[in-house]
Amino acid sequence: MANPASHNMLAIRRLRQCQAIRGSFALCAILFLLLNANAARAQFANCAAAGFLGGVDARMAGAALACDEAVRFTIETPGGPRQVRIIYSTRDLSPGLLGRIADIRRGIERSAAALREIGQGATADITVWASELIGPALDDTDTADATAEPIGSTDSECVIALYQGLGGREVAYVIAHEFFHCVQFYTFRDRTRLAASTWWMEGTAEWFASRAYPGRGYSDGDVAMFDATSYETALTSMDQESVVFFFWLDHIFGASMAMALMTAMPDSGSEAAQQDRLAGFLSANDFQRFAEEYLDRRIVQPGGRAIPSNPFPGDIHVWEESGEHTLRANRFALARFQMDIACGEWSIIRRDEDGTWKVSRDEEPWEDMPPRLTVAGPDSDRYRVAAFGTQAAGFQVTVEARRNPCQQCAATTVDDEAVACLIGSWKLASGGYGKQIQQMLKLTGQFESIEYPDLESVLVINRDGTFEFPGPPEDYKAEVRTGSGKLFSGLGTLAMASNGQWSVDGDRLHLCQSPARVNIDLTVVNPDGNAERVQTSGRPESPIRRSRTFSCAGGSLTLVEGAGLGLGVTWEYSRTE
Repeated sequence: MANPASHNMLAIRRLRQCQAIRGSFALCAILFLLLNANAARAQFANCAAAGFLGGVDARMAGAALACDEAVRFTIETPGGPRQVRIIYSTRDLSPGLLGRIADIRRGIERSAAALREIGQGATADITVWASELIGPALDDTDTADATAEPIGSTDSECVIALYQGLGGREVAYVIAHEFFHCVQFYTFRDRTRLAASTWWMEGTAEWFASRAYPGRGYSDGDVAMFDATSYETALTSMDQESVVFFFWLDHIFGASMAMALMTAMPDSGSEAAQQDRLAGFLSANDFQRFAEEYLDRRIVQPGGRAIPSNPFPGDIHVWEESGEHTLRANRFALARFQMDIACGEWSIIRRDEDGTWKVSRDEEPWEDMPPRLTVAGPDSDRYRVAAFGTQAAGFQVTVEARRNPCQQCAATTVDDEAVACLIGSWKLASGGYGKQIQQMLKLTGQFESIEYPDLESVLVINRDGTFEFPGPPEDYKAEVRTGSGKLFSGLGTLAMASNGQWSVDGDRLHLCQSPARVNIDLTVVNPDGNAERVQTSGRPESPIRRSRTFSCAGGSLTLVEGAGLGLGVTWEYSRTE
């Protein structure tokens, strides 16, 4: 213990020096009281020793600080009591010094209380240097507000440098951030020495400061940075902006999960080692949930304040016709995309998947991409995609969308008189494919007689934009004479049923016909008089799109197909309903 007489003489000398410099005896008397409070001493390093502050400020490497303690006090942590001292340069006796020291102490004491609320972690004894300097440059626009660094081993002392330029509330918040760095150094030790650990060290320190001072909004800039970069930047490549993840982790799982994550991190290795541990810390579905709740703007800070997030919605992938797009994102990037799908009926095929993904339309709940979907139109539907890849391949999926060519975007308006005339049921009176096929078969010279029906003998056109060929069985008769004079005959029915959608463009009726089922039921009689029955049915693999000119008046409907090609086919229908 120091000699009391010597200690008193030193205090009086400092009081006189202060008065000589500042001329304010009241200020210097208050400082005198601060200097002599809390006489109990812990084993702190000598703050006046050359290079003492070099760890927290490279400008102080090898330099000695003319320093003194402003105050020393004790805090309680989950790991036991710790001593804290606040030091300053004896050259700095500015009028705001005392208030600044009080703000620092308030920040330390509130931080210790926040740590006790979490119930885990501890720190070494802490020295806070209330520096008279402006912080060192971080880049062309920014300087440091504060830094923290352990001295020697993590068991000895943690030094925080707090620079000029901060207001009272900012001081306390920044001190809380740096206080948690001291907790990290002491509690998580070698894990904190890795460059790859920056993402969780800075993210959790900002999260902790927001727990100590909830609702202050000091992390809003970090949220904006997360918004701007998270779609392509891995969580493990971030700095303070990773706080968005820790806000979510706290809200969903509680404060202890941030401590558990830091415990789970490796004490050696690169970013890949961090990602491997992180992939095993939460399930793939948990990370998918994080992506969805971020894009839904449902993440809140400690205290319940919603983060002021404005997520980038992601690149747009467009399907106007059948085709495929491959969606990719880096490992641990919060992937998001947009899928614009034009009107129509679509079959969705997904393949080559790595990671997880869900879609949401018009802010609806997230779900798996449906294997089939219908977009009524006339505008396309936009799907949001939230995705996350925790394994080495990151996220990837190839989405192939096949459009039904028969599905129209919207029903045809039937206000026009000629279009309205189409609505109803029609029976073929003459013409059609049947007659043309019959003529072509006769020209082969093999048929002695043939009656070939038209398989579109009945047509129903509905007001809702759909049509139907009901396909009633039609009689078929044929006699074929072979080159040797033998006669084969056939008798039976043919039928073809199909439906689809119709639309009108001027005088053209567009029929998008779904795959039709063709049924054949024939009895074939050979030259010896023996009969054999032939039955078969089939359906084409894809729809057929046809276009026919039309004229409609009263009870008559004329359709012409292929007239401009010299192979025109005409159907003459009579109305039945």
